Amino acid sequence: MVNCARVLAAAQRSRGSIYRTPVLTSELVDLASGVQCHFKAEHLQRTGSFKMRGASNAVLSLPSDQARHGFVAHSAGNHGAALAAAAQGRGVPCTIVVPRDTPAAKVQNITRYGAAVVLCEPTQQARVQTAEAEAARMGGAHIVPPYDDPAVIAGQGTVAIELL
Repeated sequence: MVNCARVLAAAQRSRGSIYRTPVLTSELVDLASGVQCHFKAEHLQRTGSFKMRGASNAVLSLPSDQARHGFVAHSAGNHGAALAAAAQGRGVPCTIVVPRDTPAAKVQNITRYGAAVVLCEPTQQARVQTAEAEAARMGGAHIVPPYDDPAVIAGQGTVAIELL
C-alpha cells in the first residue's frame, strides 16, 4: 500500500537522483479558465518525464545484493528510459523490453542510458512474458513494472510534495 510515509521516504531516497522541477503559472491560462492554474514542468526532469521519479525510487529501494542482478522493464518509452538512467546511476545492468513498433527516438532515448533493448510483439502479454524471460536470463534481475508497482507509485508521488 502506498501512503504519505512511503512518498516522503521516496523523496528522501531519491534526493540527488531527480531534479526539483519548477512550478509555472500563466496569466493567459488563468484568464481563459477562470481559475488559477499551476503547471509542474516535469518535461525538465531527467530523461524528460516524471517517470524518472518512480524508476529512481524503485532502483534505490532494492538492497545491493538484489540490485546487482540488474533491472528489467517493459516500456514503450519514458519508463524504459527512466529505469535505464536509474540503473546506470547505480552501476547495474538494465534491459528494457519494447514493442517492435516503438518509435526509433524512444528506443534511442533508452539506449543512451546504457540499457539493452529487447524487441517483442506489440501486445501486453508479449511484453510481460519477454520481460520475465529476460529477468531469468539475467540471473534474477528485478522487474519494475511501468505503473502498478508500489515503489514506482511512491516515487511518482514525490511530484505532489514539490507542487504543494
